Amino acid sequence: MKLALQVRQTLIAKVLGLLAFGYLCYYLGESETTSQSQAQFIKASIGVKDAKETLRDDVYPILPVQEESSTKEPLCPSVSEFELENVRRLEWINSQCDNVNTERSKVSEIREMFYFPKSNLGWCPVYKACSSNVFSHFCQDYFDEETCQDKTIKMHNHKGGFRDQSQFKELGIRPEDEKRFLVVRDPFTRLLSHYRNKVELLSHPSYKGAWCNFMTHYRPVNFIHKDGTTRQSECNAALAFAEGMTLNGTEKAKVNHPKYRKPSGSNAYLYPPYPTFKEVVSGVTSGWFDNHIIPASQRCGPCGSSKKFDFLLKAESFNCDIDNMFRVTGSDRLVSKSERWSTNQTPPLNLTMFYSYYSTLSDELLDNILNLYNGDCLLFEYPCEEHVKNIKKFKQLNPDYKHEYKNTWNGRIGDWEIIS
Repeated sequence: MKLALQVRQTLIAKVLGLLAFGYLCYYLGESETTSQSQAQFIKASIGVKDAKETLRDDVYPILPVQEESSTKEPLCPSVSEFELENVRRLEWINSQCDNVNTERSKVSEIREMFYFPKSNLGWCPVYKACSSNVFSHFCQDYFDEETCQDKTIKMHNHKGGFRDQSQFKELGIRPEDEKRFLVVRDPFTRLLSHYRNKVELLSHPSYKGAWCNFMTHYRPVNFIHKDGTTRQSECNAALAFAEGMTLNGTEKAKVNHPKYRKPSGSNAYLYPPYPTFKEVVSGVTSGWFDNHIIPASQRCGPCGSSKKFDFLLKAESFNCDIDNMFRVTGSDRLVSKSERWSTNQTPPLNLTMFYSYYSTLSDELLDNILNLYNGDCLLFEYPCEEHVKNIKKFKQLNPDYKHEYKNTWNGRIGDWEIIS
């Protein structure tokens, strides 16, 4: 009897021990899974080798998605694979042209068209969607290398080069059966690229009037005009200071010009001395349109043009797409030939920067962007709704995060680094 009782107690102890061990393994496994799920929020490009090491208080901000850390260039599809994908893209556009979200594209005709006669190709330019790169690939067909390297030359107006299609018609030269192509880009990255290049870098002087209007309208400041200054004059002084910081090379000598000097600290528009991303987006979603930000579906009217496009290229796979298009159209001589220097001096964009800029926008502004570009998102298959969802998630994950406007451009020689 005693022996049976001892055996029973021994068995119970072993069972309880196994249950405790199993629970411990389960708990540790759950903890590991939880840590891994948290770690995937961290952007790989911050330089940490092991994502689990990033679960520390000093790692900031936390990202809602993980960026690919591979530095290898993706392999380009074969010509036949490109042709199949191109047909699929074009068929998708045709299938969506009756969608209510593409109404604005259906009433839009092509606003601008360039014709490259030596390749018999027509192109509707979508600016901030590899437009400079398109010009660079065709440059060698019309200019010598020295001309191609000169950024001051407007190639489409040059006597020896390609021109707007309407100019050929005026000359009595009508393109026959040309193949037309369009290059598109994710509208969220395109809008941010426009801001970083045209606003922060001030690479387009003709915009200064618009930028000043944005600053004075969306950054209302009450101050006493003791010295007779106005909001406009203070804004112009701030923009001139920012412009001076973009000078480089031989232009640096000009920085001592009075108009480039830093205004007094009381200047209401000094930090930042150009419109914020929120101010520009507010203007864009309120009706301010420009060739660099107008939706591609409205600028090039893929649903409203009488002549359809033959190729749809994407900025995200531009080099592969355009090389394969050259092969398909018999322009092999242009494959991987980019003779013209890029005019875009903007540092590369990464996910941290993307979420940082967009975190400055309200949920209402994010929804307004989605409404503005819904035609592009649908026709060109970009995950815009997912962008908005992830931006809102970023704001939830980092409630105390604040974007900093930094002097990060190589050309600037100002006396500040952070201007927020």
